[in-house]
Amino acid sequence: MNINKVIDFIVSTSKSPILIMLVNHFAVNKNRILRPRLFQAVSKHILADYSRDGMLGDLSLFEAKSLQLLHDNTLLRKLKGRVPGSSGGALKHINQSIKNIEQRIEKLNKLEGPDTLRFLTRTYLEDIAPDFDPVFLILFRSLATRLFNNFVNSIRAIETEIGTIHKLRNIIGKEPVFFIANHISNADHLPILFALNRAGLISPVVIGGSNLYRGISKKILPKINVCQIKRDDMIEKKIKWLGNPIYIETFKQHNQYMWLHNEPYLFYPEGGRSRSGKILKPKVGIIKNVFEFVKTEQRKVHFIPLSLSYTTVPEDLAIEDSRKGVNISHSDLIQQLVDLNQEYGRFKDTATYVNLGLPITVTPDDIPDLEDFSCDLMNKVRDNIRPTPTYEVAQMILGASESGDQSSANRFSVTDLKNANPDYDPEKLISAIEIFATKKFIRPDTDLETNRIYIISKPEMLRQYANRTECEF
Repeated sequence: MNINKVIDFIVSTSKSPILIMLVNHFAVNKNRILRPRLFQAVSKHILADYSRDGMLGDLSLFEAKSLQLLHDNTLLRKLKGRVPGSSGGALKHINQSIKNIEQRIEKLNKLEGPDTLRFLTRTYLEDIAPDFDPVFLILFRSLATRLFNNFVNSIRAIETEIGTIHKLRNIIGKEPVFFIANHISNADHLPILFALNRAGLISPVVIGGSNLYRGISKKILPKINVCQIKRDDMIEKKIKWLGNPIYIETFKQHNQYMWLHNEPYLFYPEGGRSRSGKILKPKVGIIKNVFEFVKTEQRKVHFIPLSLSYTTVPEDLAIEDSRKGVNISHSDLIQQLVDLNQEYGRFKDTATYVNLGLPITVTPDDIPDLEDFSCDLMNKVRDNIRPTPTYEVAQMILGASESGDQSSANRFSVTDLKNANPDYDPEKLISAIEIFATKKFIRPDTDLETNRIYIISKPEMLRQYANRTECEF
């Protein structure tokens, strides 16, 4: 199956007026934000700030224009350098990219003042703003259910307390809501979106890094409500995109427009996948923006702790490789789904838990300390994690191997684990051990196989699983 052609077909089909009408009438997810209106409103706000000598004065505008021209000229040289070794469709794509960038450079060089600001704002919004398509989401979800059934069937939406989902239904889409999740895999937003939709909850806007926009992911992510943020270098090893004053203000105003219109959001305050397995100390930038929104707009908002856990972590080996300096941000979304589905198809008992916590409300007259609130929020996420058997058994194995004498430091007995944890479900214990053995984190001791003795081959991998219910701060 040519997945590119399938996705193109879904994009084309999702434009059907009849399907759009039916989805907007009957489905949970509807077209709530009109992109042209968003572009117009954000541009108007930023231009108004410029005209009254606000944050975006002539100096910021000159800086942003210079950075954009330097970025485009650098990119242009790289693309032209790739032409000699390219052919066919790849060459056609490169030549079209060269043409587009040359046109952008020519136009930007001619612009001054407000026209420059308007042009840059629109350019950045084209990258940042999702192009959410609820018809596409339904069709893509149906495709994923068939092609990646092992993984999709593993997803479980659970409540921290009975009635949590009902409470969320009463506020989502009516007031600003922010799902705050731990970050394990680059594909985290997919089980979350599946779980929320199964629970009858609106799909949130997901803030995703530009490293996710690879291959076919570039077509899919904007359609399933992912908002792109560029955290990488704008000018290689010198200036990051977040150092561009117009870019960061455009991103901020885009989000504030969404919040004013009660669009739910999902983001990962850790800012990236944990390499140790532990939840990282939160980066407070976006939560700070939310607090500013609460104060400026006099609106209350709700934070929802969302705790994610996998029986088998999608990129466990790659995450360990990244600790040694290996670049692991290279797979597109479809490839990750293929890998996830194969991984979950190897094992009998797997589950991916999406645990929804109760809303934590922040009001204009009671805005908490930013650092304390952010850390408390991630501690709540940690506390609500549903431990999988692999998390729990990894802790048991490491505990047993570390508590014995030196001769048993790298091995353990299944019988000893059972005796030390008499209340633990033996089927879960055996299931986790089989998963670790299949993944070659442990291996049977050939001399003592009848006694169910295992040698720990990769203690660092067991440690990664054992750490999944802990914070690093």
